[in-house]
Amino acid sequence: MVKEPPSAEEQKEEGSSEAGKRKKAKARKGIRRPLKWIAEAYHAGLSAAERRRVQNNFMSGQLRVVVATVAFGMGLDKSDVRGVLHYNMPKTFENYVQEIGRAGRDGRPAHCHLFLDPEGEDLHELRRHIYADTVDFFAVKRLVQKVFPPCKCRELHRKQQELHQGSEVNDADMLSLLERSGKEEQLDPDDGQPRVCYKHERAIPIQPTVEALDFREEGIETLLCYLELHPQRWVELLHPTYSSCRVVCYGGPQELRKAARRCPPLAVCLAQQRLKGILHAQASSVDFDVIELSDFMGWEVPPVKRALRQLQWSTQPKNGSHGSGRSGILVEFSELSFHLRSYGDLADEEVDSVCDYLHRRVKEREKAALRQLQECFRAFRSVAFPTSALCSDSGGEERSAQLKSLLRDYFEKEVGCSEEDPALPYDEPEAERLQDIQDWEQQIRADIRHFLSIRQEEKFTGRAVARILHGIGSPCYPAQIYGRDRRFWRKYIRFDFNKIMRLATEEIVGWN
Repeated sequence: MVKEPPSAEEQKEEGSSEAGKRKKAKARKGIRRPLKWIAEAYHAGLSAAERRRVQNNFMSGQLRVVVATVAFGMGLDKSDVRGVLHYNMPKTFENYVQEIGRAGRDGRPAHCHLFLDPEGEDLHELRRHIYADTVDFFAVKRLVQKVFPPCKCRELHRKQQELHQGSEVNDADMLSLLERSGKEEQLDPDDGQPRVCYKHERAIPIQPTVEALDFREEGIETLLCYLELHPQRWVELLHPTYSSCRVVCYGGPQELRKAARRCPPLAVCLAQQRLKGILHAQASSVDFDVIELSDFMGWEVPPVKRALRQLQWSTQPKNGSHGSGRSGILVEFSELSFHLRSYGDLADEEVDSVCDYLHRRVKEREKAALRQLQECFRAFRSVAFPTSALCSDSGGEERSAQLKSLLRDYFEKEVGCSEEDPALPYDEPEAERLQDIQDWEQQIRADIRHFLSIRQEEKFTGRAVARILHGIGSPCYPAQIYGRDRRFWRKYIRFDFNKIMRLATEEIVGWN
């Protein structure tokens, strides 16, 4: 049998398949493929899949340039990055060193360039972020009141003393005294005497607190950490938890009372509400704070939640089963909250001292951040070229060495300094000083009054108005809404934030 030679079309297909095989073989051998893109963007506005695609293309070498926010460099494990360009000045030397550290990890030469605005526009922008993380004394005091609500431990201690002396105590107080007797006494840090109150477990709902204080969740966590790290250990932070519990019995009020007989936490909850005058004779559901209930019972929170969840499962055999079915009771936990232990017998003087301590720490942190920002601008300006053309013409090795020396001096100095070091005052030099507010005071006051007049239904604080005039969004006054009105948003970003806040406070007081 004679085999016919392949036709022209078959030869063409065979040649193309062979070329494809050779191309795949070269790819398997690691031959570099042509670049698909020159540059791509990477920022929080992109979807997770798009960000992942950009990062994978950059890591594989298909993408040479990424225009991104600082978040792109976090965890970047690529040794052959040849350059890092900063379009804006970083807010601290620590940020700058971390960001340029992505370049030249393979030991080969790499270049880092920074564009510095000679008029200090970067300073105004970065100050906005610093003021966004600060809070006024009024908000601090409201948070402290939530952390240290008064308890009855002092009153119970007095009744306990009366009991030892033979005085009569009613049944409700006796129950509280017996419940309290099993608690460990704490020492008062002021005089070393036993503190009357043990630490109570508290739950502070996160979202309502953020809205009430107009302060971000991260900032509230920072203040709570300050209290925990204080030498007197005012609070003990626990993992956030869901604090609100709702028990619904589809069988009606009778089923609720029946469930209380086999669930001690639910029985205590109904007894508490009955003492407050809340009756559940016709109710088939109940809502309560499970953290407060656990603290009253002297139980840990997990066993209380476990006992409540167990209500959803029947323990009685049904239709020949072993009692593993649903019971007709719904138990829901909601309201994510800060979870902590804190004292409840603080005197007014102690509460004031806690407020002063927190507010002082906030102001010290603000001044330290402004001081670091100032030092960054001074250092970069001292080694900067007047134009980018001069930077391209000369190698810049001398100025690079000068910047390295400034960085080394900064970090060596920072080893022995802290936020509370009085030797490091914050004082802007004349070239970096904000515009004098006295020449603009009347115009600023008029704009504040105009702003208040068109939003009479809202309740603003001086800090909230100052944030809007500086272009700083907050939980209650987000940029997505208030940034639309360009008559006020960012209008006075060049002026001192604290002075704007003082003027706004005076106008609000006069307006009311």
